[in-house]
Amino acid sequence: MLNLDSEIQYLKGIGSRRAQLFAKLGIKIVEDFLTFFPAQYQDRTKIISIKDIYKNLQGCIFVKVGKSCKRQFSQGLSILDIEIFDDTSMTYARFFRKNNPYSNIDVFATIRKAFEVGKFAYIYGDAKLERGERFISVNDYEIVQNEADKPLLFDKIVPVYSATEGLSQKFIRETVKTIVESSCMLYPDISNLIPRFDSIPTLQSSVAIQKIHYPNTLEDAENARRSFALQEFFILECALSLSRNNLKKNPKIQKYEIRKTLLTTFKNNLKFEFTRDQKKAINDIFADMQNIYPMNRMLMGDVGSGKTVVALSAALLAVENGYQTMIVAPTEILAEQHYLTILNMLEGLDVKIVLATSSTLKKKSEREKILAGFADDDIKIAIGTHALIEDRVKFKNLSLIIVDEQHRFGVMQKFAALDKAKSPDILMMTATPIPRALAMTVYGEMDMTTITQLPPGRTPVKTYSSNEQIAYTNTIKELKNGNQAYIVYPIIDESDKLALKSAVDESKKLPQTWFKDFKVGLLHGKMQPSEKNEIMRKFKNKEFSVLIATTVIEVGIDVPDATIMIIQHAERFGLSALHQLRGRIGRSSKQSYVYLIGSFNNEAAQKRLSIMTSTSNGFKIAEEDLKMRGPGELMGAAQHGFPEFKAGDLIKDADIIEFTKNHACEIAENDPDLSKNENIVLKNLISKYFLHKTKLINVG
Repeated sequence: MLNLDSEIQYLKGIGSRRAQLFAKLGIKIVEDFLTFFPAQYQDRTKIISIKDIYKNLQGCIFVKVGKSCKRQFSQGLSILDIEIFDDTSMTYARFFRKNNPYSNIDVFATIRKAFEVGKFAYIYGDAKLERGERFISVNDYEIVQNEADKPLLFDKIVPVYSATEGLSQKFIRETVKTIVESSCMLYPDISNLIPRFDSIPTLQSSVAIQKIHYPNTLEDAENARRSFALQEFFILECALSLSRNNLKKNPKIQKYEIRKTLLTTFKNNLKFEFTRDQKKAINDIFADMQNIYPMNRMLMGDVGSGKTVVALSAALLAVENGYQTMIVAPTEILAEQHYLTILNMLEGLDVKIVLATSSTLKKKSEREKILAGFADDDIKIAIGTHALIEDRVKFKNLSLIIVDEQHRFGVMQKFAALDKAKSPDILMMTATPIPRALAMTVYGEMDMTTITQLPPGRTPVKTYSSNEQIAYTNTIKELKNGNQAYIVYPIIDESDKLALKSAVDESKKLPQTWFKDFKVGLLHGKMQPSEKNEIMRKFKNKEFSVLIATTVIEVGIDVPDATIMIIQHAERFGLSALHQLRGRIGRSSKQSYVYLIGSFNNEAAQKRLSIMTSTSNGFKIAEEDLKMRGPGELMGAAQHGFPEFKAGDLIKDADIIEFTKNHACEIAENDPDLSKNENIVLKNLISKYFLHKTKLINVG
């Protein structure tokens, strides 16, 4: 019997070969077909003239068929041009087909037979003007005998699906239609739980699915999409609300008082005053830590905003109350950077800290010493990588876990960290600014604090589109003034497939040309951790003036005298990566500069360039990045374990997210175990999509 979990390879007309092709599109079971929503629509309800299609560049025309002409386009490709006419003009309908030079089969036989001279055709396609030739690149067509005959497939909104080689658009449409008609009523529905919102129609999920695939108008399609998105976001927000409530079920063991034995000395030793945002962040965190329930807070701050000193303040509150703190970073370079920074900030304070990474734990004698220090409470602050969450690491009195650049950790790694202590306080940090809608969705179960101010004395970085001549000339001026420079490349080694300069190759050329009077270092991801750390130590100590690198320097590198960054082939980098790279300079009062060198010869690259040169606001940049690339790439959202939204859009549907969040809180408050009859379907859906989060959500 067919159900939502039925594997598609057993469905009529699919089989194992086509099932493998559909799997490339993310379709493995019947449910996947139902929510395999169109990527776009073709509006074939409006018939326009040949004259107008060259104004609109795309559309549906009704024409009379004339003569056809076949010609060879290249060795493996043929073209068939068919004359078409209407009252306004004449043009050609063009078809492309691969041909076998060793075969006499006419690859256009079916099309020629359909397009007989004198017949009429409805054609949907793109108007082209290439090399002086005007033609319509045919996307779809339907032939009728007489001018008055009504079409079967035209005069309607037609769905267009994402495709892959081996699956035609026609076959995908037919398969989706068959399954939607037979199975959409099986799809679970919770529309009865959601109050009416704004102008969005309240549709059962099965109806919304049908209307998204087969709308009568484009407005119908959008209304159905929004209706389905309401349910998607409501399920997620209910899960997040239950997660938040579940964390508050069990009071924590540890208690904190602000004793000021360490904190006052620490503050007095700093060479700067906290910004307003930093003070607010510290107050939020201290209030959480003194609460009877465990802290679960996200500290969000743009690059260089001073999150480390805020996190260290929290660590010192734990230490002066007799507890241990664990600070986890995704890479050894970032972990060592934190270690060196914190070691410097804690100078004069009697607080034992240690760096624990795969490298530092490699030697048996050192490893045993460090592990013993954790176990007997001698080491108060442990800074390290995922090595800290291995089973062999045991803490005596761990109460605070700080995870930096937390989106780089998988869900299971985070759970492993939580297991290191009983009801620990959790502080997550990220330097990736997150737009409000995305933050509410991805971190909905967490309290959030944002630092937007830069520490006093920082000068905003100036960013320019440039060429090598200007960039290198200005860099030499900076180097002669005692400053340092990064030069970033998208690839490590020279590539036969990519016409790009590489870090390794340029590290050999530049010291002999432009930078022959300066010492040049090289840093990339293939190096051993110990080698990377040594290179960065030398650069920070000014043993190198220029560091040639890849994006391995994107996070966690703090060199105050680095005032220049040149990014080669900058069009190859996303907005978020460019902004993170830019954050490596401008970390002092000195004016700093970024030079973007590249071929910005398409619209997307031009837009990235415009954004980077016009603003240094990380939140504006993240908003634009979200629009251009989507949340999955920006945040590594899959690592959070949230299901992919089939209809919901984190930009278009910010109002829905806000609405469902508020109502989900009511559901979680009134029925914390979702045991009421009306909530059974919701409970099952949360268990299905959030099974891996059962440690946080008590509805499994």
